[in-house]
Amino acid sequence: MSSESDSFSPLASVVYLGIPGFTRQPVAGQATLRRQLDDAVVAATAPLHEADRIVLDAPDGAAIVILSRPCDALAAGQRALAAAADDAFGVGINHGPVTLLAAERNDSRLIGDAIDAAMSIAGFAPPGGLLVSRSFRDALAQSAPELAGQLQPAGTFTDVHVRAHELFSLDTLAARAQTRRRLAFAALAGAGILALGVGARLAWQGLEEYRQPAVLVFDIRPQGDIYVDGVMKGKAPAVTRLQVPAGNHTLEVRHGRFPPFVTEVNMAPGEEMQVKHSFLAPATRRNRGLLERLKFW
Repeated sequence: MSSESDSFSPLASVVYLGIPGFTRQPVAGQATLRRQLDDAVVAATAPLHEADRIVLDAPDGAAIVILSRPCDALAAGQRALAAAADDAFGVGINHGPVTLLAAERNDSRLIGDAIDAAMSIAGFAPPGGLLVSRSFRDALAQSAPELAGQLQPAGTFTDVHVRAHELFSLDTLAARAQTRRRLAFAALAGAGILALGVGARLAWQGLEEYRQPAVLVFDIRPQGDIYVDGVMKGKAPAVTRLQVPAGNHTLEVRHGRFPPFVTEVNMAPGEEMQVKHSFLAPATRRNRGLLERLKFW
């Protein structure tokens, strides 16, 4: 049985490759489409690190869960279309939380609305087309605004669950031509599709590393209020160690009328960094002499 401590729900991009009318194809046709789908998945995932991708099989396609940057997901969708023959399928991309559940016997499974929504979006995409959700476009705009600017409104679509999806499209013809040129000069690494058991275990290890906090160790004299990204976290010297998420942070330590101590840090998961500062002004020669005389007063 899975427990709450065995699950983790990061934000991920889901690239769904859907084959229109797959179940209506004869057995031989389905086998051909499956081979084309496998080739497209290999092309889409080849440049990605194994811990950043999970491939899930589906009755009429495949879902690629990408745990790295949204631009990696967009590039994966373009590579998949460029490798496809005869516009065999459409691609839908969504961004949202997915839950990786660690089950018994070293098995794992993924659940989440992000996957279901990507499947619905792929169903709206025409053969050889690519559509993305509003949430994916917004996530892409934060890290790659120039790519997000290439996405054009495609309209609002309602799925069978009466959920409305505001979708955006890409100029797939130009993108596919460019990607095919790149594929002509690049060797695709690996062959086949990641099985869910192995792929999910690798991703689980990566997710455990991603959520491992960094640690700040404070040596503040005589004392000071500690702020991380504008939020007060405590007062030194009572607080000597503070866990923060890995990544970029702005640290500020305030003490009375002294100018605040401000610094920027970029911390890796599990990294420990010392923050040392003194608000005591250095004594001048005159002040030191006065202090010496006061000792004998």
